[in-house]
Amino acid sequence: MKLGDVLKKERERKGLSSMDVASSLGLSLEDYMEMEAGLSPLEEWGPKLSRIAVRLKTPTSRLINEDGVYTEVEQARHQCGKLIKRRRERIGLAQEELARRLDLPLPELISIENGESLLETYAPILLHFAEIVNQPIFNLSFPCGLPLDKINDYP
Repeated sequence: MKLGDVLKKERERKGLSSMDVASSLGLSLEDYMEMEAGLSPLEEWGPKLSRIAVRLKTPTSRLINEDGVYTEVEQARHQCGKLIKRRRERIGLAQEELARRLDLPLPELISIENGESLLETYAPILLHFAEIVNQPIFNLSFPCGLPLDKINDYP
């Protein structure tokens, strides 16, 4: 199962049109439809963000915005990376250890923490979508409490 499948099902469950959701997210209909089709970088970055949240033992939304909610105000530059780094340091975890626990190359984690990854683009979109469909952001990557790659059918 793809994250895009979950987005589509949750949108449909709320009775929202693709155009309405795209507009609310500030995306073109084409860009939003790529997300639902599972053809955007969101497929990589949504689940990766959720895995980071699990390893850091913090709500996923708090790694996107300090107060855990989407705001219309432009996302602060490198905010996700800063929040991830701050949380990692707060719990006393070295970069090398977190990278190992996430099965990521250390340079990739460093790039994430420096705000140089696509997480900065896609995490706020995912948080905003979660609020539109009234779901915790974590549930989008772990519907039914299982990771997307373990789910064959999503009701």
